[in-house]
This record gives sequence, structure tokens and C-alpha cells, in this order.
Amino acid sequence: MTQLRYPAAGLIIVGAALAGCSSAVPTPPSAPPSAAAPSSPWIPTPEHEIAPKALAVYRQYWELSEQAEAAPRSHDWRPALTRLMADPALTSFVDELANLASVPAHSIGQYHRAPTVRSVSLADPARVVIDDCLDASDEHLVSDRLGETGKYLDSPGQPRRYRLEAEVVRYPAPYRWLVQSVRPHVDQPC
Repeated sequence: MTQLRYPAAGLIIVGAALAGCSSAVPTPPSAPPSAAAPSSPWIPTPEHEIAPKALAVYRQYWELSEQAEAAPRSHDWRPALTRLMADPALTSFVDELANLASVPAHSIGQYHRAPTVRSVSLADPARVVIDDCLDASDEHLVSDRLGETGKYLDSPGQPRRYRLEAEVVRYPAPYRWLVQSVRPHVDQPC
């Protein structure tokens, strides 16, 4: 705030000096500025407060799911996943991990994502819908079967880039955000 006062004071001093040297008739002081409404700081709406929380949980869900897909047989992933997911997404993902373990196979590489918040509902429970562009170009399914170890099992008909929609819901007792549904739209490239 004080940084703004010094230039204004300098202008007043320079202006007074110039007015003293001028032969023109001094102008009367201007009327004080009208009282303008003070500018209020930006106050976030509830939508602006909850959207980042839901996005953070969504990103954590992806980090953990990639770790689980990279080592589906290493341990029981369900307890860790329950901190970030709820049904039906939780059961669906745990079933997917069991399928990977039974093949046996695991994932290598990473998905690339570009999540954005599509909508926020403040109804109880609060819900955030996230649109994402899932790019699996650098992610591959690899066989762990004896004699096929390291062989890529990617389905040639599976699109590598497609739209994904997720819903993140705030659950009570204790309050926490959980990914409740994840819907891939493989027919919608992005």
C-alpha cells in the first residue's frame, strides 16, 4: 500500500513546483472524489472451494490405480483404494485387478490425462463431475505368464485416446471425497 503513496506524493510535489513557475492562473482544487464502494476481495463460492478438493482426490485415485495395475498381485489393494474410492467404482476396479492377477499380467507406463470439472452439485451429498481425456499411448498391458513374460497384450481394437467421465462425491462421517463412478467413453475420442 505504501508503494502507491510515494509516486502520488512525487507527482504532487512536481505539480506544485510547476504551478509555482507557471504564469497561468492556478486552477481551483478539484472536488474530493466521490465515495466509491470499497473493492471487496474475491470471495470463493462453495463450487470454487469443493472443485479443487474433488480434483485432488481424482488425481490421487489415478496415482494409486496405476500403482495397483503395475503390481496387481503384490498385495491386497482394496484397503488403500477404499480411502479414495466408493462403490460402484471400487468394486469394479478391484475386480479389474483380480482379472489382471489371474491372466497374469500387469501394466507398464502411464496414462496421460487432462481432467476438468464439468459440473458441481451442492446438493447433499455434494458431487463433482469430471471430464477427462485419457491417453493410453504410453501405457501397455504386459504378460507375466511363463514363456510369454514381457509380451504386450494390448487389444488392437481398443482406442488409445478417449473421453472418461468420473463422479467424485463427498461422503459424511468422516467427511471425505471419494471417486464413486468412472465411465470410459471409448466411442468418444479426444
